[in-house]
Amino acid sequence: MQEAIDAHGQEWAMRNTCAELQEKYGICYDTIDYLLHDELPEALPEELLTAGQRNRIRREVREATATAKPHQRSQAVVAAVTKLSEHLGLSEDAIRAVVGADGDTVPPTKLTGGSPVPVAAPSLPEPGQVVEVRGATWAVANVAAQGLPRSPADDTAAQLNHIVDLQSLDEDRLGQQLSVIWELEVGQTVTPAQGLPEHITREGFDDPATLAGFIDAMRWGAVTSADPNRYQAPFWSGVVVEAYQLEPLRRALTSPRTNLLLADDVGLGKTIEAGLVLQELFLRHRARTAVIVCPPSLALKWQDEMRDKFGLQFVIVNSELMAQVRRTHGLHANPFQLYPRVIVSMAWLPQVRCQRLLRDVYAQARNPKVGKRFAFDVLIVDEAHHVAPSSPSAVAGGRGYSVDTQRTVAARQLADKCEHRLFLSATPHNGHPESFTALMEMIDPRRFSRGALLDAKALKDVTVRRLKRDLTGKGFKDREVKILNFTPDDSEQEMFALLDDIVTRSAKKNGTKPGGDIVTMLLKKRFLSSPFAFGMTIGHYVDARTGRGLSDDDYDDIFGDGQADEEEGLWEQDEAERLRESKASDPLSAAEPGQLEKLAEWGLSYEGRPDSRLERLITFLDAVCRPGGKHWSNERVVVFTEYAHTLGWLQRVLASHGYTDRLAVIEGQTPTEDRELIRLQFTADPAKEPVRVLLATDAAGEGIDLQTHCHRLVNFDIPFNPSRLEQRIGRIDRYGQTETPEVHHFVPDDKSSTYGADAEFMARIARKIAQVEVDLGSANQVIGEEIQEHFARRTPATRKAKGLDGNQVIQETLAGGIELNARLTELERGYDASRADLHLEPENLRRVVDTALRINHQLPLQPIGDPDTDAEVFEVPALSPGWQDTLKGLETRLEPDVLRPITFDPAAAEGRSDLVYVHLGHPIVQKAQRLLRSSLWSVDSPLSRVTAVVVEDLPESFVAAVTRMVLVGRGGLRLHEDVFLVGVRLKGRRAMAEEKAEKALDHALDAEKLTPAGQQVRDHLCQLWNIPDAPLRTRLEASMQDRAARRQESVIEQLTKRQHADTQRARDIFAAFRSNLRDSLAQLRSKQAESEAMLWADDQQKQWRRDIEAMQRRLDDLDDEEAREVAAISERYADVKPHTTAAAVVFALTPDDAEGGLR
Repeated sequence: MQEAIDAHGQEWAMRNTCAELQEKYGICYDTIDYLLHDELPEALPEELLTAGQRNRIRREVREATATAKPHQRSQAVVAAVTKLSEHLGLSEDAIRAVVGADGDTVPPTKLTGGSPVPVAAPSLPEPGQVVEVRGATWAVANVAAQGLPRSPADDTAAQLNHIVDLQSLDEDRLGQQLSVIWELEVGQTVTPAQGLPEHITREGFDDPATLAGFIDAMRWGAVTSADPNRYQAPFWSGVVVEAYQLEPLRRALTSPRTNLLLADDVGLGKTIEAGLVLQELFLRHRARTAVIVCPPSLALKWQDEMRDKFGLQFVIVNSELMAQVRRTHGLHANPFQLYPRVIVSMAWLPQVRCQRLLRDVYAQARNPKVGKRFAFDVLIVDEAHHVAPSSPSAVAGGRGYSVDTQRTVAARQLADKCEHRLFLSATPHNGHPESFTALMEMIDPRRFSRGALLDAKALKDVTVRRLKRDLTGKGFKDREVKILNFTPDDSEQEMFALLDDIVTRSAKKNGTKPGGDIVTMLLKKRFLSSPFAFGMTIGHYVDARTGRGLSDDDYDDIFGDGQADEEEGLWEQDEAERLRESKASDPLSAAEPGQLEKLAEWGLSYEGRPDSRLERLITFLDAVCRPGGKHWSNERVVVFTEYAHTLGWLQRVLASHGYTDRLAVIEGQTPTEDRELIRLQFTADPAKEPVRVLLATDAAGEGIDLQTHCHRLVNFDIPFNPSRLEQRIGRIDRYGQTETPEVHHFVPDDKSSTYGADAEFMARIARKIAQVEVDLGSANQVIGEEIQEHFARRTPATRKAKGLDGNQVIQETLAGGIELNARLTELERGYDASRADLHLEPENLRRVVDTALRINHQLPLQPIGDPDTDAEVFEVPALSPGWQDTLKGLETRLEPDVLRPITFDPAAAEGRSDLVYVHLGHPIVQKAQRLLRSSLWSVDSPLSRVTAVVVEDLPESFVAAVTRMVLVGRGGLRLHEDVFLVGVRLKGRRAMAEEKAEKALDHALDAEKLTPAGQQVRDHLCQLWNIPDAPLRTRLEASMQDRAARRQESVIEQLTKRQHADTQRARDIFAAFRSNLRDSLAQLRSKQAESEAMLWADDQQKQWRRDIEAMQRRLDDLDDEEAREVAAISERYADVKPHTTAAAVVFALTPDDAEGGLR
């Protein structure tokens, strides 16, 4: 403590120490303060002993007196107390405070042959009652008596034990469940019904501002609503929510189970939409646990965004965490069971270690004794197209059949064990219906089955798809596609012509072996990326040993949708591996001695110098970032390439041209923390961070947000996979971009040469995709075929029109823009209504935090000026350890030791990284709310929950009861929460209308400076309230009970309608799915002979047969599944019980009544 005094002064040290002890041991502040300021008494008060110390004292005294005769009991207790005093270092008086003078508070052990000593059993609760257990407030869900017959061990017990199932009523526990043996619990109590206070003292009036903060905290804590149109998640987030981002939230609240495909255009904020749904499910106690699956490069981004934007703490489960958990929790600890919210990378999910851990969690969900139907409540899969089956390769001119990957199988198993599922992907459709239906089956297995026909209505119900072009007036600017013209030098054209000649002659010599086409494309793709990448590749090919040879089946694994996620250009990646294997078919057999070595030597000669394209890039970068060649501008550019070799070459050459500290690089092997630090540097204010150019590969760039301070992107090379190109552009063309996005690619001046023709062809492909002239779902397949035909110099095949059968249904749904404007208007109205209901203003947020800091003996927020806003901005003071977790996120990776200032005004923090908006979901506000709401049950609360305030312009004086009502269903499931007001006039006998009472109370408590009533008026109010059977209290109590009964009746009516709607919805879904499965099976079996004749590979044939068998099993089990689903809905709404609590009493007085008294 002395160190704290030296560092912060005595006042802070005293506050900090007292608050820390209060937080850790639950001892009231006044007791700690007394002990610190006065001499510590010899007898340590019993309340300062830990529960473990008290239990040990009682146990050892019981053992010491077990064999003592009645007249020797006192001596045995004295000896036990003396022994315990020596062992525990406690005074004998402290020990006697626990066990009594003669150990009389410890029941003696039954003597042989004697009669049992009766022990008073704690009062047994009934279902629906409220109890205090282990320092928290719970609703009793079920009470079960001991089922086994009595044994000799029961003889000393007054009655059998009971298992009591509990459901948390504390807002921050998110519906947590607990089962206890009631008679064996310590300190358990049945909470009596909380009515209006029977007695008010003149000292028992709270400051009006303090009680106003408490009432706001109560309002914000009542988040579970029977009305699906009243959502709260937007106000528990730190983002400025657009109306279109509320559509997933609306669907989630109107469905008993949330299964959605969020397929919005790249950059529209799918992460925000998923976070809003997740937050709302948590707030409404429909979920407690969640797992997020995402690409490895996005795990840290998800963790940061969930914490910073929604106040939700997630843990990344990986090998590093496993090692930490084993050190702290033992060898058999399972992080999926330790942490309720986890993030797992797609790369780690299918691995043996992860699957072993998940199997233990899955087993618990299958255990009927546990009572859990699902392993996790919510599953979010980001970039979900990665878990869909990969695109099949063409077979004999026809299409193949998609086969499940290990990632697909692992994701499906996880999805089956999760109740709510949100899959995110801007490009969910790869052109193959069976792959898409496999993805949809993971999202909602009650509507879709792998390989079955697609139900257009079901797909529309599950899919949320909007395109930027449909969202007019939302600030999205049309991207501009610009050309960087360059002139290839003679050596580049000569070497490319030599390569083309070799592959052409080799194809003729080998009889146009298909493997040659793939090698042709791979080598030309590397050449078009950079001379150095090509030189490394051809050199590697020359040195490689003979492999197995290639076929067209390998095309998608190398160039198309099946491309690996690992960094391209590294030797263990698929492209290099397949090139090495191709040597078995000798696809470059026509090369003359020394020609391949010549190509390799030419390419490697560029290791430290630019080619014609890079020279053009340097010219462009200098003009944008370093105009005039002297001073750096504030403009930034991101440059994408496919290959790590090209990336390294760009870095070396640009550094030699003065882009040293102005250059940043992100590649696949960049550690996650370093990647995020680089992103923050690149998106920070250019006046503070020197980085101007970011080089990135596709594998590293997916999902990274670069739109802040950057609107220019350069495609140094063009990927053969259209989705990857769109992903690149989406890094800058996304929500939050304030400038017109510019997409640059290279086009040669001379298009007559072979090199110029191929480079120009890829530039045309890039323009098509960048200008959104094609649908990405079909583009992956169509453009892939065009590229293959062009580089193989084959005549383009006549293609059938796309969009038939399942593809047509998919593409129509993904077209977006359906009834969009009308829906946005409706969402905006609901958003405004919800905000008004919450009584949410910056002043109220600040008041809640100020009040909580004050009653918890913390230093107050320090107002500081900010030249960029008129809103109030505060510096957070030094807080006690109990508050330290609330400060996470105030620091940044760029300045980890500096806490950013905070504001309660969202407009002030919009677009700023140096100011933090403290919203309802922010840890600081969450802790403040919990502290204030705990006053409702705490006996040590500094709040009396009674105040008297004088209000200008108040038409008449009144007293109002702030009432909290919670409706709990069977199993303790919270169905509805409500905080409402009941007011009665202080003069007269009539009650006030609810709406009038609420407006009057808002007016009374919203003034900037609240005036408390004088002492004389408070004394008079005490007299009115405290007289036996006081008419004022009686009228208010009667009005409160009447209002609660009417509200309960109204809500139960709403819940009944909701139950019927949910039940009918479920029956309709199963009926449609049943019909769909029958039609699908009939069609597939009628075409079985045709399918078997398509010469699919063995794995494709097996997958096709497995899908048919799975459809048949689903059809057979559908009736039982429907019955279980309907029963679960009925269970949710059964046995609804109300819990009504009077939270506060407010006397609002007119100035005349405050001065002249109430007469």
